[in-house]
Amino acid sequence: MNHNLLQNFYSETASTYSKENSNSFNSTIKLNPDHEIYKGHFQKMAVAPGVCLIQMIKEILMLKFQKELILSEGNNIKFLSLINPKETNIFQIDFATKQIDTLLEVSANYSNGDKILVKFKGKFRIV
Repeated sequence: MNHNLLQNFYSETASTYSKENSNSFNSTIKLNPDHEIYKGHFQKMAVAPGVCLIQMIKEILMLKFQKELILSEGNNIKFLSLINPKETNIFQIDFATKQIDTLLEVSANYSNGDKILVKFKGKFRIV
């Protein structure tokens, strides 16, 4: 299962995930500030694209749960701070998940220290 749309965009350097704590875990992420995407978004002041940050959630969940996922609902997504990979290239994503039949309800918060960067609440359909 290799669906890395974001090849070399980021790497997961640590995680607390296990099958026993799949409802609540975190991942430490390191962005690649030299990734090609920043040449167009934006060259003088790079910003991690929101769509890529959401895709990152999906990719991490697919890897952890070993299931194909499709985003079916992003009912509460807040980008609270721009993520410039030259300034903030390491952060943590805290996950809370709940599976109901073929839906995976997800809450994910991106943070750097005490600063919340992104809040996501949504649902992924398991295929």
